[in-house]
Amino acid sequence: MSDNKVSEFGKRKKSEDAMSATALSEARDWLDALMDREFKGRGDKEYLARFRLSTRTGVSESYLYRLKYKAAEMRDVAGSVYRALKIEHDKICQANEAAADRYKDERLGMRGHHEAAHQKSAASSLGMASTAVQQTEE
Repeated sequence: MSDNKVSEFGKRKKSEDAMSATALSEARDWLDALMDREFKGRGDKEYLARFRLSTRTGVSESYLYRLKYKAAEMRDVAGSVYRALKIEHDKICQANEAAADRYKDERLGMRGHHEAAHQKSAASSLGMASTAVQQTEE
């Protein structure tokens, strides 16, 4: 016998329908985020952004269009499409987090340089010797 999860009346089970709806919703959300990220500015067209995203993810442009505009007619999303969109979305999230970490490191690094420069200028305006300032920094 086949291992299909179908009820005795030939209908899919509710848990499977819920999982499919969740996967479809997640795929649509990832597609929206990726499309927003893909736009290059005022003169860019949606079909061009969808084409670039299609080439990068390997998902056909027509499937992306269908996922964007005809998701109400869809019962589920293909596993390969779901995976490709998730991987691309994760890449963008990781790049964003890495940029935030670099910015934070730069900001914290600037704070240390700023305080050292401020102490040097304050010491020189008070007439203190620069060697005394260097000794206190070390």
